[in-house]
Amino acid sequence: MTAMRKLTMVGGLCLLLAAPALANEPDEPVKVLVEMASYNAGVEPNAKAVYDDYFSAGMLLNYFSQGFTEAYVKALLASKRLHDTMLLDYDPVLGGQDGCVPKDVTYGRPQTKGGVTEVLVGFKRSWCYDGEYEGKDEITKVIYRLVREDDEVGEKRYVIDDIHFVNDVPLRAEFEALAK
Repeated sequence: MTAMRKLTMVGGLCLLLAAPALANEPDEPVKVLVEMASYNAGVEPNAKAVYDDYFSAGMLLNYFSQGFTEAYVKALLASKRLHDTMLLDYDPVLGGQDGCVPKDVTYGRPQTKGGVTEVLVGFKRSWCYDGEYEGKDEITKVIYRLVREDDEVGEKRYVIDDIHFVNDVPLRAEFEALAK
């Protein structure tokens, strides 16, 4: 990845992070995370690699629900008490330890049921590995659950309440189990 492309991606992410108080659509916080995951997957791994943090204080305060944030913090504190330096050993947005930059990303139409809005995201996460193998072109499906919460000026906006890979344990439930 060229230095100019990295700079452009980082600049774009900064703009996205700088404007969370604006009125938003349900898929906006989801797109922020997928863009961060795309950037992270494209970073060449080395000792000086810089990755975007999905769960930085700014992200938790602006893009995640209070319930999700509380579950994350409790899991993090439990991990700290156990002297474990790694809360998760995989990328919770891409769903793997090593992955390709997401390819053919699709965002489903937001569906609202009982105060929870779900956005289904699909993407190819293993397409870049050499050779032919089962699952290379498989579409990974992730359900983002969003709720509306008040922002700093009392306006309702969508925030992520959970990330759930289809046929797997929701991330928030994983955090709650880690906190015990």
